[in-house]
Amino acid sequence: MPLLRSWRQLGRGVFYKHAAPIGAADRPHRSRKHQRPESRSGATVAQLPCRGREPGVTLRLRSVGPALGVQSVHVTTSAISFDRVTKVYQGRQIALADVSLSVPPGSTVGLLGANGSGKSTLLRLALGLISPSAGEITVFGERMRPRSKGLRQRMGFLPDDPAFPKDLSAIRYLQFVADCFGLSHREGQARMGTLLRAVGLLDDAGRRIGTYSTGMKTRLGVAASLVNDPELLVWDEPTAGLDPISRRQTLELIEQLRGRKTIVLSSHILGDIDRVCDRLLVLNQGQLLFDGSRLELESQLPKRQLELRVSGAVDRFRAALPERLGRTDLSQERDKVRIELRTGDPAGEILERLLQLARETDTTIEGVNSAGRQLEDAYLRLITDDEFRGFLRAAGS
Repeated sequence: MPLLRSWRQLGRGVFYKHAAPIGAADRPHRSRKHQRPESRSGATVAQLPCRGREPGVTLRLRSVGPALGVQSVHVTTSAISFDRVTKVYQGRQIALADVSLSVPPGSTVGLLGANGSGKSTLLRLALGLISPSAGEITVFGERMRPRSKGLRQRMGFLPDDPAFPKDLSAIRYLQFVADCFGLSHREGQARMGTLLRAVGLLDDAGRRIGTYSTGMKTRLGVAASLVNDPELLVWDEPTAGLDPISRRQTLELIEQLRGRKTIVLSSHILGDIDRVCDRLLVLNQGQLLFDGSRLELESQLPKRQLELRVSGAVDRFRAALPERLGRTDLSQERDKVRIELRTGDPAGEILERLLQLARETDTTIEGVNSAGRQLEDAYLRLITDDEFRGFLRAAGS
């Protein structure tokens, strides 16, 4: 897909007026009434930069049918590969530091990390919207560069805050996106109907986008990212701002696409990642802490745990655990205490000692559960351990 003239606005996608795709000047001149629609505010569109109809270039289109008409991905190399990639902004901020990773084709990868951990930078690098300061990025076995138009034609992008032309309807907007990708009118119409139904916007497709809620705009962005039937989807917070029903529909859509396309999505909702992703990337302060399956991450936790629901003098109870039982609280919640059960530990004896400690510290144990491995606990432990190591390095310097 053509590179836009202003990289500062690349993350938003296709431009109407102020930053037309490179190569637009080579196309036949259109009279004003036949020009593509513009947003009065110069707003951008939540879709990767796309191409116009160019002679001699053919898109590989697939039939539209069940599960959005997608087919299995047939790629022999990694879908995305980072080789010691570093990104430094303006010589002052290190957004990514020496990151190496590989995304298998057909996998669904969840990108986890706190705000400022480097998630958005990683996604923009993978899309070729910005260039690395060091290292190499390949997509489908080809090196990703700012002018890698052919690679972008095989990708779909949903930014975390998609912006749309307010005066267009969803139908006209998706028609414009289909036209950019060179789809015929028949193909575009068929694809549009399937996508609008899949994201639950069929009844509102004729309304102006400016009247849409945040969740509706996110769903429209999801539909736009699928117009070109891409092999690789990059979605940044696809369930953000969605009501419970829309969120469930979006997750079901991802489950339909899983295995048929390569999907990289970031989210702060660990339950969503746990449900749809088979692989995880965990970033913290620009460094990649983990690259593997969910089970591999959860295996870093103890196999057995006891979770107590507590009230009263909880702080005294928690503080006494290391001395009396040789254990620390693994829970992050005020009214819960979770301790590790080591191999060979008699659970009944441990529970009896906990009840005795609760009586001595004026703490009430309201309930006891046997807790297994959980993604949230594994993620929090990984981040906490990394930050603790950073503290030790700083203290020793």
